[in-house]
Amino acid sequence: MSHPNYPPQGYPPQQGYPPQQGYPPQQGYPPQQGYPPQQGYPPQQGYPPQQGYPPQQGYPPQQGYPPQQGYPPQGYPPQQGYPQQPVVGIPLAGYVDGYYYGGISHDARHDAEILRKAMKGIGTNESDLIKVLANRCWAEREQIKREFSAKYSKDLIHEVKSEVSGNFEKCLVALLTEPCAYDVELLHNAMQGAGTNENCLIEILVTRSNAQKEAIKRLYHSKHGKSLKNRMESEASGDFKRFLEHIIEPRDENPAVNPGLVATDAEVLYKAGEGKIGTDEKTFIKILCERSLPHIAAVSHEYVKHHKKHTLIKAIDSEFSGSIKTALLAIVNYALNPFGYFADILKNSTKGAGTNDNKLIRTIVTQMHNMPQIKVAYSNLFKNSLTHDISNDTSGDYKKLLLDICN
Repeated sequence: MSHPNYPPQGYPPQQGYPPQQGYPPQQGYPPQQGYPPQQGYPPQQGYPPQQGYPPQQGYPPQQGYPPQQGYPPQGYPPQQGYPQQPVVGIPLAGYVDGYYYGGISHDARHDAEILRKAMKGIGTNESDLIKVLANRCWAEREQIKREFSAKYSKDLIHEVKSEVSGNFEKCLVALLTEPCAYDVELLHNAMQGAGTNENCLIEILVTRSNAQKEAIKRLYHSKHGKSLKNRMESEASGDFKRFLEHIIEPRDENPAVNPGLVATDAEVLYKAGEGKIGTDEKTFIKILCERSLPHIAAVSHEYVKHHKKHTLIKAIDSEFSGSIKTALLAIVNYALNPFGYFADILKNSTKGAGTNDNKLIRTIVTQMHNMPQIKVAYSNLFKNSLTHDISNDTSGDYKKLLLDICN
């Protein structure tokens, strides 16, 4: 399913952070006017102008990682006319960052006492667990864990697991797990047992920054004694294996867009797909996994301008099938509309018979700091609220927890 055109300056800044100064304008970025909407989703209304995506303040430093110098795309000529700029601490404008730690604004010791009281003795006060853990950022939850351990000589996650069960337990434990460690756990579990959860691999790896992917790879190797890349290669084959090999590597994170290169890539993709008999899958994978997200959004606009059959999304839909189609569509949809991309994942987790609770939990927990924007995108795309759909598909304390996180 496609998403509306990605608005380069359409998202509000995240509250509590100053606007980012000095962000270079995207010269030559194709204007939104004049492009037919991507089929399936109406354009998003109501986003105030963005004043610059906030810098990644409040993130604990990742020790031992070399600074990223922009990661030029592999195998492509450089984008002439634009200076190579460092991207450390500067996420791409309008794109959703995977890890948010926040700052301390609550009394962690008092919160630890509330949680201890909620789990002490016979029975559990689930409302207090929800009230505290659903309404704290990761930095605060980490501090609560430390205070709990220091004061009661007990591990908070272990105590939670001993008191609650089911999806309620799964969601609380996810909230208490460090974001990078949670990604590593999700990726590992996606490849455990019979079969592979390709959607989980796609949703995480497509939406994580270069620094985050590097942290994931190092932690995965440390915890499991094997590289993530090798593990994924052993679980996949064909074009999807090739996609995984490319997406785990750094992509270009230069926010500037080169109009000439955009036009070239649009033509190359046309000739690799609709413009020939058969499909050159390697070209699609290489461009979509290595180019910057603003560049891919611009290519999508350029493609529909010059190749009259239909959009790049429609081209991928007709030229590919299976997991590789899902993966390539995820990249383009995320580039065009990051909040809409997550809204679509949430919709898919609740629609139809039954609920995909694993998908619902991982998306809400990893993107809880972006819920205001995702909820707006959800309402615009599906004409009803995210909280309405969650209320209809879940129940009990699990439902209360999810709704508290979303609100």
